[in-house]
Amino acid sequence: MPLHLKVITPLRTAVESDALSILITANDGQIEILPGHTKLISSVGNGELSYRTADGGHVSLFVGGGFLQVEADQALLVTDTVLAADELDPSSINAAIEKASTRLRNESSVLSREEQTRLEAGIAQQLAMLEYKRRMHKH
Repeated sequence: MPLHLKVITPLRTAVESDALSILITANDGQIEILPGHTKLISSVGNGELSYRTADGGHVSLFVGGGFLQVEADQALLVTDTVLAADELDPSSINAAIEKASTRLRNESSVLSREEQTRLEAGIAQQLAMLEYKRRMHKH
């Protein structure tokens, strides 16, 4: 019996599929979820979500952190970002990194700690997107 995978963002249900296995980047390494997995709640880092569909296909997506809950062959991922490799434009990502880095360098004395943390997290996510795109390009 496959797992039922559901990935939601604040704006939409990005994925709803039966899966034979799920591989995701947690904050402390990769986790593989198979049917019959024990109950789990885990934070998820920026990185790849891949899963094998019930019909034998393979899907790979970039996710921008969040939380994963597994219970009774149901896997729910709540995240702010879900993108396929072909949706990632390296030049746009590099421009966003440069803009945020410049703001951190030039305005750090007037930015609140919260704003600095948000910019740093955004840069980390953009860098993870570039790494994901680079790895997917090799396949």
